[in-house]
Amino acid sequence: MIRPSAIAPGSVKICGLREPIHAQAAVGAGATLLGFIFAPARRRVDAATARAAIDAARAEVGARAVLAVGVFVDAGPDEMNATAEAAGLDLLQLHGDEPPELLAELGRPVIKVLRIPAGTDAAHVESIIASYERADSPPVAYLLEGFDPAAHGGTGVKADWHLAADLARRWPLMLAGGLTPENVGSAIRGAAPWAVDVSSGVESDGVKDPARMSAFITAARAAFSEARASLP
Repeated sequence: MIRPSAIAPGSVKICGLREPIHAQAAVGAGATLLGFIFAPARRRVDAATARAAIDAARAEVGARAVLAVGVFVDAGPDEMNATAEAAGLDLLQLHGDEPPELLAELGRPVIKVLRIPAGTDAAHVESIIASYERADSPPVAYLLEGFDPAAHGGTGVKADWHLAADLARRWPLMLAGGLTPENVGSAIRGAAPWAVDVSSGVESDGVKDPARMSAFITAARAAFSEARASLP
């Protein structure tokens, strides 16, 4: 049985948001997780920019639950906690080599990203997860990202769906990396992840595209509904 998570099964996360209008479009189309990047990257934002987008998104959907996620790479706990407070974040997504003991110093629940090179044995990945599961407050989910040695995410590199399917049998696993409106349904049917995460796959010319966000969320929700209907 998969361990329960604070993230609802079948959730869709739109990451790399920078504009209130795009955050509104994402939640209007059905996204329940919004990602904001605070690490050095093209899509990086500051706390005030993220706060404006989060406030706009929550005003758009009223009482419907929307979780704001801050993406960090090897940042210190003081920096992450201060940014989370200033921006109004609900979750912290750790993309670097953060050790399990760091989680005890953070004031928000954590999504731990797994950047796994192709061909890595599932047992090795399980040993990494086990080290985080021993933390006093283990991650609420693990996110399998496509591996790019030159970047920590948002590159469109596809993750290993076979590995994802194996891990998703035991853990609340989010799938990212190379997902698009055209392939997310196949990814969900093949890997059965807990949730999905997209950034570059819903952009046009490097900018979030409301039509592609809507198409992605529609396709993901249909595939998740199909998966639920097939359960015994």
